[in-house]
Amino acid sequence: MHCDIDQVGSIGNIATALHELGAERLDHGTNIVENPELVAEVIARGIGLTCCPLSNSFVSEEMKADEIVGLLRAGARVTVNSDDPAYFGGYVADNYLALAEHAGLAREEIAALAENSLVVSWMDEGEKAQRIAELRRVAAGA
Repeated sequence: MHCDIDQVGSIGNIATALHELGAERLDHGTNIVENPELVAEVIARGIGLTCCPLSNSFVSEEMKADEIVGLLRAGARVTVNSDDPAYFGGYVADNYLALAEHAGLAREEIAALAENSLVVSWMDEGEKAQRIAELRRVAAGA
């Protein structure tokens, strides 16, 4: 799938990263929600979207929880990460907690965010499968 985007700004940058650079993952890509065609493309291609809720709140009015949760529920491989924890005041777990509390995420949604981070990682496929299986056991309470 390829959509023609002739825009400037973040949507243009996202389109360039996907179409001209062949990006496999987009950091800070929550603005993708402004273009449904690009959202459909990243879902179809399984492109990872890294999101940093706490640092988002420093550069926008909110932590972009609605965008992150909307992308997750639409089937995008959205992940939760930290961005310069010393400056923005939160490591990965702090970002998960802030997003979960703010958005009222269910346990399954938190587990899906964590699994997405493994799926879109560049680790060895065998190790990836092992860690995903372990995550699923923990998430199931086993």
